[in-house]
Amino acid sequence: MIKTKSNFRIMNTIFIGKLGESHAEKFLISLGYQIIGKNFHTRFGEIDLIAIDPATPRHLVFLEVKTRTSDLFGAPQESISPQKIGKIIKTAIQFKNSSTGNLPRIWRIDAIAVKLNKSLQLIDLKHFKNISYGY
Repeated sequence: MIKTKSNFRIMNTIFIGKLGESHAEKFLISLGYQIIGKNFHTRFGEIDLIAIDPATPRHLVFLEVKTRTSDLFGAPQESISPQKIGKIIKTAIQFKNSSTGNLPRIWRIDAIAVKLNKSLQLIDLKHFKNISYGY
């Protein structure tokens, strides 16, 4: 494969996204969340992390992680559109329908916004619960 600026940019974006997901996962684990899935794909889209919230163990949490290294295009959480939430909902339903385990019936969608500096070190992480409220 010929390396181009475009390919480099895509690979860099994927790397930054995975780094953000790693920070989000560590954060959730530190709060006692049980991670039960990562990067669940369907034809509708992808869910970054799937977890059980220790505060409400009867709730399954589908998490969208957005990572940014600058505010040039806005804060990470601002990039989660109603269309993206719709895709997450469809993907979450697909996950629930395909799961054979004894999972909680009640679920919600959360977002985690990760900000990294230019050296890719974590500078901020925010957890937004129930972002699909009123959807």
